[in-house]
Amino acid sequence: MFGKKIKIQNSSRLIFGLILLLLLNLGCQRDDICAESTVITPLLKISFFDNESVGDTIPKPVTNLSLIAEGDTVNFINRVNSSEISIPLKTDVDFTTYEFILNAGAEGDTTSEENSDIVDFTYARNQEYINRACSFRVTYINLEARVEPETPVSNKWIKRIQVDQSTVEDETTTHISIFH
Repeated sequence: MFGKKIKIQNSSRLIFGLILLLLLNLGCQRDDICAESTVITPLLKISFFDNESVGDTIPKPVTNLSLIAEGDTVNFINRVNSSEISIPLKTDVDFTTYEFILNAGAEGDTTSEENSDIVDFTYARNQEYINRACSFRVTYINLEARVEPETPVSNKWIKRIQVDQSTVEDETTTHISIFH
């Protein structure tokens, strides 16, 4: 008789466990997880070019490029040598400002010849609801970019900015070209 109670308790635990597993499985739906393939808010793709080249087609990497978003103290991009970067734009306001630092030194390095330019990006935002898991996707339209004036002008390392795509919907094409 004692053995039969154990079997009843074990089978009731098994049934309880199966019911609990079934309820947990039914509670999760496919849209509770944002799939990797879902297109979300795109990054702004920027390419750097040689300002003195004929035809504006020669990519020119920036030496030790660092980027700091306005109001932030941490470098978003830290000391890269690249002719192409992708950066986020703010999704809650219609402007984003970054400090682009050429020849950024390592932390504590006082011998580097840093040269920084402030670039303002302005745009309008379109919010599109994707689903419960992914929430909203923001695309940007009417993108504009400008380098803030600097005195003396010879201190500017960014010579000009060209908007190639005024709508930011994906990360496959260059949106902004910076000539230096």
